[in-house]
Amino acid sequence: MKDAKLINWAELPSELIYSILHRLSVPDRLGNARNVCRSWRRVCQDPLMWRKIEMSNMGEYKEAKDYYHAAEAMCRRAVDLSQGGLLEINIEYVGTDSLLAYLADRSSNLKQLVLTECNGITDVGLLGAVMKLKLLEHLELSYFYFMELDLESIGRSCPLLKTLKLNNVGCYYLEDESDDDALAIAKTMPGLHHLQLIGNMLTDTGVNAIVENCPHLKSLDLRDCGYINLAPR
Repeated sequence: MKDAKLINWAELPSELIYSILHRLSVPDRLGNARNVCRSWRRVCQDPLMWRKIEMSNMGEYKEAKDYYHAAEAMCRRAVDLSQGGLLEINIEYVGTDSLLAYLADRSSNLKQLVLTECNGITDVGLLGAVMKLKLLEHLELSYFYFMELDLESIGRSCPLLKTLKLNNVGCYYLEDESDDDALAIAKTMPGLHHLQLIGNMLTDTGVNAIVENCPHLKSLDLRDCGYINLAPR
């Protein structure tokens, strides 16, 4: 071990530093990592480092005081660092209408938006943000049980949308079968390649409308859709 060479972290190739930092969480990149040395700080402030933001799998931080406020502040800081180059963002639990508006105003190039159980986001807030994201290709919403989506407006605002995943969205708002979502999708989202409607209230009529009007569809996930009965007659 006498001949072992100490590693100078500041002299690592930039490509390796990028690779290391991309494996760290957003809090770690905004905190300890940027304080290692000047070269790491420089990479942490590079907009290329923030083309994808993962505000998920942050269980170890949830016990912290004012977790939700701190997490939203971190997300805003990461959006700022992207300098308009943000392409993908995944937010779990901490999303609010104000955060979504902040994101939409500064990330017009966004292609993928994934939101999971963000109780601070309303249907009005979501629509207002999505209408500004004209390049959006992937929209995924999970566990917004009472959200009433205006899918027709979303479809018209996002002509490039290729993937739509709605996991238990609005399923408690509607108490009976409804093809409103399916018909809105069929009417305004002909470019879809992947569609997931878990727990939706659509019927055979809605399924047929989607299949007939979305010719590029490669996958259709209809788990827990209890009003569908496609058995041959």
